Amino acid sequence: MKPIAILCRPDWQQHIRDNAYQADVLSDPAQQYWVEALPQPFAIQFTGQEETAIAQATEALWAMGIEFLDWFFTDRESGEVDRRLAQLQISPDYWQAIKNSWDRTEPAEDLSLHTRFDLAVTDEGAIKLLEINGETPLLGAETIYQWNWYVDYMQNHQQSALPLPSDASQFNEFWEQIVAQWGRIVAAYNLQECGISFLVDENLEEDLEMAMQLIQILLDDVDPNIYTQIVYLRGLKDDRGRKIQQGLGLDEDGYFVDHANDRIPVLWKMYDWSDLQNDMANDGSTQVFADRLETGEVKIIEPLWKQVLSNKGALAMMWEQFGDSEYGKYLLPTYFDNATAVDATKLLFDMHVRKPLLGLEGAGISIESGYGALEQKESFGYGAEGFIIQDYIELPQAFGYHYVVGSWAIDGVAAGVIIRGDTSRITGRHCLIIPHIVSNEGYIPD
Repeated sequence: MKPIAILCRPDWQQHIRDNAYQADVLSDPAQQYWVEALPQPFAIQFTGQEETAIAQATEALWAMGIEFLDWFFTDRESGEVDRRLAQLQISPDYWQAIKNSWDRTEPAEDLSLHTRFDLAVTDEGAIKLLEINGETPLLGAETIYQWNWYVDYMQNHQQSALPLPSDASQFNEFWEQIVAQWGRIVAAYNLQECGISFLVDENLEEDLEMAMQLIQILLDDVDPNIYTQIVYLRGLKDDRGRKIQQGLGLDEDGYFVDHANDRIPVLWKMYDWSDLQNDMANDGSTQVFADRLETGEVKIIEPLWKQVLSNKGALAMMWEQFGDSEYGKYLLPTYFDNATAVDATKLLFDMHVRKPLLGLEGAGISIESGYGALEQKESFGYGAEGFIIQDYIELPQAFGYHYVVGSWAIDGVAAGVIIRGDTSRITGRHCLIIPHIVSNEGYIPD
């Protein structure tokens, strides 16, 4: 694994606008979100052996996640599952619905579309799990655009001063694997009859872009006749602040309804379960909504059981369950911050990372030692629910950026990677998207 300097293509902004969702942010040089906005752009080169190792780690971590959830939702003693849900600070009103979501086989199983594992891949070859993005895994648009970058570079820029290796490929099967999983969901949920609605936050352009890309994949490569629609979280307003389209609603029986007040049988969402549950509590609709979710009649992607997998507290439970197993080589020692075990206390006085149970995009994370915080991100309200502490691991660096490998798992299959870089050791919302290639050219074995 090594960084390589690449050409800043003369037409890179136009190429993004012509070939990418997230085109505005990717093509804006001021935001420095896409690597070609830098004075010296770069990519990360993996060897074929490293590609295989990341794929194996990803599929092993997915298998571990399934084993973990089977354990999590099994009462060996009365009340064990409830105690685990309480430890993750999940509202008790939804406990039965969450249990049903994992156990359900009829009506149709609660299916997941995709999951992203954030990994530290060290120069020494270690692969360690940092976080699981299971509930609202963004970066699909960026994953696909890096493929378009690779194709354009190989076709049109190999005569430049900075060509890619002649044997270059890319670990990127995201589109193909999403097609396959959409096919399973279409069949299981009978989307030809009921269609699917895509819920987006009207204030977040990336939500709409991700939804539109998934709709394109669904319609172009699975079935062009499936009915799809965008539903806005709060609705749309005109320039004068007058509402011109209703947002997502809930009827008296606990069914989601769209702007036309029609029930939504299948919903894809880019909105956290915890936020959605808080909204229901503020609206006084918790019980009717929870009761409806228990029945499984409304299908939501990602499903309720993903709320457990995405909670940072799950990482502490996974370490306790699997730290000494075959999966342990991919895990970092992790504990709830109020744990009293000797190893947890020792970690508090060593270098560690403190993470809120529900935080996203680096919010509320701090790097600490026994002397206090060495680096931290703004909390944006996260943290009241509690924290975990995780052993600190140094991220690899390239051209002044620390970078994290996001590895996709779709139906248990490794489907490619997307790399994010940050000048901070805590990868935040305003990060850098770094493309990658796979090549053995220039690799010098130890």
